[in-house]
Amino acid sequence: MFGSRILLALSLLTGVLAQTNSTEPKPPRLTYLYTANATLGPTIQYGDGPKGNRVAIPIIGGTFEGPKMKGTIINLGADWGVTDNFGVFNPDTRYGFQTDDGANIYLQTSGPAKQDGLLHLRLLFETGNANYTWLNEIVAVGVLKGGAGYVVIDAWEMESP
Repeated sequence: MFGSRILLALSLLTGVLAQTNSTEPKPPRLTYLYTANATLGPTIQYGDGPKGNRVAIPIIGGTFEGPKMKGTIINLGADWGVTDNFGVFNPDTRYGFQTDDGANIYLQTSGPAKQDGLLHLRLLFETGNANYTWLNEIVAVGVLKGGAGYVVIDAWEMESP
């Protein structure tokens, strides 16, 4: 009798575990934040170092616009990216936005270049302006494509399903 109860309990537990692992979780949603068009200055070469070939690419202006925010890119920032030993460029940017209503927003981005030439970015925001403090708490991703003297970044907020 005791052995039958243990066997029944184990059977039920196995069934519950099988049910919880049989479905794939829902992916997070992406909500469009903005598109930024950044103007770049001449690249500064630092050469090969312990982490790879480092460059600095000044971010000297531009604009951004999305459903909740619009403004200019402040002429104060750069990408201190490095091309690693595998030949992959990894940006490391710090720059700022100034919204049309006067808020200053600090941004930091990083992420690897892909074989198709696009860069997948992680975006971090920081601001003390009450209209935009929601940016301090979000997880955001972006896709960067560039050309001679400019880049375009499309950014999205990741949200729970």
